[in-house]
Amino acid sequence: MSKYCPEWIFGVFAAQTSKEFLSSNNSIAAVSRKYSNAISEKYNEVKFEEIMDVAEKILQFLSEINAGEEAVTYIDDYIHYRVNFEASGSERKLSGMFSSAFDPEKTKDYQSDKCFKIFKATVFSIRNDALPKATPGWVITDVEDIGWIGEVFNQETELF
Repeated sequence: MSKYCPEWIFGVFAAQTSKEFLSSNNSIAAVSRKYSNAISEKYNEVKFEEIMDVAEKILQFLSEINAGEEAVTYIDDYIHYRVNFEASGSERKLSGMFSSAFDPEKTKDYQSDKCFKIFKATVFSIRNDALPKATPGWVITDVEDIGWIGEVFNQETELF
């Protein structure tokens, strides 16, 4: 049976990979592996190269728009938006009585280009004040019901 990772989780982990790369001494490959392994424990395997590809595109984009010190803020705002809101703009319900936002997908809905386009569109909307920003100091573990995703964010990246 197919158990694909939901697109929003893949996108959040790719963005966090970029953030951790910027704010640590870890290689982008090592950080990508951390998130690839976490996803692959819950869903069908996601290769670290897929996450790394999106993360590199995110970093290139942030460089092109001269984000500078705001780069991490844009990534945090993106993660905040994706965790809390659906693509339609409605509030995301992480857990419910019959289903959860963490439920696996029957078909693969994520891919590098799609995730990157969503990142770009979200950042442009946030820059134009069309979407809500994360409050200063917001971290994903503040989100009720974030569960295993918050735990993975807090794990140390293994170098080897």
